[in-house]
Amino acid sequence: MRYLFGMRDLITKIIREEAEVKEMGISMGKIRASQPKNYLVKSLKDKEEGQWLKAALKEMSEECNKLYFEIDESLKNISWEEIELHEQGKFFYIVLPSEIRKKMLELTETYEELAENNYTNGLVPLNKIKQMAEDYREFIQPIWVWMYIDQPRNRTHFPKGLPKSLLGYNLGFKIYRKLLNFLGFMQSEENATKDVQEVYRKLLQMPSINAVVYKDSVLLLEDGLSKDEVIDIVGDSIYERYLTKASSRKLVLNRSIIVSSKLLKMIGETRLLNMMYELFYTAKKEKRVPFEDLGYKMGE
Repeated sequence: MRYLFGMRDLITKIIREEAEVKEMGISMGKIRASQPKNYLVKSLKDKEEGQWLKAALKEMSEECNKLYFEIDESLKNISWEEIELHEQGKFFYIVLPSEIRKKMLELTETYEELAENNYTNGLVPLNKIKQMAEDYREFIQPIWVWMYIDQPRNRTHFPKGLPKSLLGYNLGFKIYRKLLNFLGFMQSEENATKDVQEVYRKLLQMPSINAVVYKDSVLLLEDGLSKDEVIDIVGDSIYERYLTKASSRKLVLNRSIIVSSKLLKMIGETRLLNMMYELFYTAKKEKRVPFEDLGYKMGE
């Protein structure tokens, strides 16, 4: 309604000015000839298009904010089972669930159009939406979030970490949990970063994960492995320690080596102590590579 009143006022003003010009003896025909054709219609059309564009951009801003909120909630609640790992050699590329990626694409395209029209003030939180759009184009869309393992020892490396927009959702922990499920066992690197050490600490607290803890590294085993597989993995882990460490001291149970209770029960304490004793004397004489005979993925 306000728009109609404005158009009526504009037309009334033009008519009044036309009358005033006639009184001055000036031919309106000459003035109209000097104006673009349909100048009145064009001015009204430009005004209408400007109002429509502004309304459309406002609606897009609201939709972008909504998408960010939905993505944020989905990332908070994602389970490790939903994360996909695409294996290429020793590299693993992390893929988020399709529904999240679809919404990220919508958010990115919407943000880019708003930025092109210099209409980003209505985005909340602007800096996080901008970062997510940039990370989507650089990392998520081309599937360029990756980690790798040293085979066959399964020592994990995540050199680039996660994009900034994916931090704060506990995704690192969930990705490592997924990787352990995929591999069957894995080990922390001795010079692991504080963030990776924290991930391993969280994994150690999960009842579905078994562990062997040394002073400078951790061996994790997926629950559900057979007894023979567990004995082979733990045996090669102990063998590797004696083979590669300069110290000539034997491992001492519950001091220099700690085995989770469920794992110890499966292997048997006596059998474990015998393995530790025998390997101490035979490891330096053997020439095989630790874990080489197991394969880096259990069950294959």
